[in-house]
Amino acid sequence: MIEGNWDDFIPVRLPVEWEYRGDPGLHPDIDGVTGKEVVLLIQKRFTRFEKILAKLMKAPKVVRRTMHPTQSMLWELMNGERNFSEICNIMKSVYHEEIAPVEERIKAYLEVFVRLNVATVLKPKEEE
Repeated sequence: MIEGNWDDFIPVRLPVEWEYRGDPGLHPDIDGVTGKEVVLLIQKRFTRFEKILAKLMKAPKVVRRTMHPTQSMLWELMNGERNFSEICNIMKSVYHEEIAPVEERIKAYLEVFVRLNVATVLKPKEEE
């Protein structure tokens, strides 16, 4: 995905519908971070034939993708204001050894989010 030093890269959620589920779990004392499970609501894209079948079968038009608690925490932290290094430090302080090695896990989660087209990773601006 991205080569080089990730520390200053900024993970950002793309405009996608999502909601919370359940009770708060582990979470840091940061505004906007609840510790609840996040559920992504992903619109299905059908071909013409699939639309006909979906209508006949009464298939849902939205896929509900529930995330693991650590993925949910990452999702909440990806508000465009924190860089990769800051997010890793927060995740390490909350989950300790459970998420070790933190940098590799966060990179893997981010790659999944990018592949699902629900997030992107912005490169830092070059200092002039």
